[in-house]
Amino acid sequence: MEIPDFRPVHNWRNHINQNGRYKIHIRIRIGKSCRYHDVKLPQKVTVDEWSGKENAWVKPGHPYHFEINNAIDNTLTLLRELNKRYYTAKRQLTFAIIFKELQKEACSSILNTYFHQIVIDPPEALQPATIGRYKSALIALNKFRHELFFYDLDEKLFLELCKFMKREMNLKASTIFGYFNAYRKVIHWAQLDGYISPLQEDAIFSNIHISRGKPLKDHLDVNEIKAWKEFTFNDAHQNLVKVRDMFLLQVYTGFYYSDLKALQKSELHKDQEYGYYIYRGRFKNGNLAIVPLWKFPYAIALIKKYYSLHPSDPYLLDRDAFMEDHVYNRQLKEIASLLQWRRNVRNKLARQTNSQLYIRYGANIPVLSRMLGHQKQETTSEYFEVSLADVIEGTRSINFEQLGIC
Repeated sequence: MEIPDFRPVHNWRNHINQNGRYKIHIRIRIGKSCRYHDVKLPQKVTVDEWSGKENAWVKPGHPYHFEINNAIDNTLTLLRELNKRYYTAKRQLTFAIIFKELQKEACSSILNTYFHQIVIDPPEALQPATIGRYKSALIALNKFRHELFFYDLDEKLFLELCKFMKREMNLKASTIFGYFNAYRKVIHWAQLDGYISPLQEDAIFSNIHISRGKPLKDHLDVNEIKAWKEFTFNDAHQNLVKVRDMFLLQVYTGFYYSDLKALQKSELHKDQEYGYYIYRGRFKNGNLAIVPLWKFPYAIALIKKYYSLHPSDPYLLDRDAFMEDHVYNRQLKEIASLLQWRRNVRNKLARQTNSQLYIRYGANIPVLSRMLGHQKQETTSEYFEVSLADVIEGTRSINFEQLGIC
């Protein structure tokens, strides 16, 4: 086992500059290899001001000799304690471990620095979209104040941050809501790492309530659904046909893409009088949903087109009809571009289009709630027991065929 050696050095690169002031580094040697850690200085040091002696590395003639000597000694103490822990545990100390510990020490007083490290190396697995939001939240934090010390964090400061994002950055309520979720999470991690106390964490956010505002519910109108359904793809875009079809099936059923993937053969039923319908639990919350497919005859044509023919396959639709969600969303946007639409076509838009069709053409809200598998009727109304007969009655007057979309 090779024991690391730590030594402060002045101008280790032997640079020569006009003002004669140079940086101080801690040289870290393991075996024959060396790395250098930059000591943060309020002012660089000349050759004459550098003594190189233990506990008095910088001579008293330097205006910041006390602060610099303290910074060097604190860093050496940290490194020697780390060395002792690893030696006692009979474990080899590496450059990667040493520099991670030094970086952690650099984060010990400033939230911005700690936040930056979280973005680079999060303590838990985060989705790429979440990492993107954290990066944006950090940019907003840095614009507000470049250095926020942990001991200064309180409710008043974060209320000022909220006002700053509203007035100076003109951010929407939903964006601020997302950023504050990131701040809460990062500060909780900081508390777990010992940078602040649980009491301070609670005091920061206990009375801060950020309204996310009401998002606009977008949907396709009848003419757009027709255009989507009737669009003809050239040979170069034949791979988009199944994407177009799956989105149409979402419009007809009101299912998310994940719900469509999970559909079982046992969930497709046929009423003798009206025709096919789906009776199943939603993938998202397990609530039962009743979908009257007879309202959209073309839905059955699509189901037959992509029906899984494997006898042992429990899924209704062939697995080859599906792809990763992010690929699906990207290809939806490709189709929108081919249609020359300037709008965000995405997975969720189909479900919103389905509900708007039923609402526009007269479906009862409790019936629609059950059709969509909503957990509460705050999305549509309070809990409401609806049977297949109720769905038939609640949608009896609706005729989508005359619109030319199915």
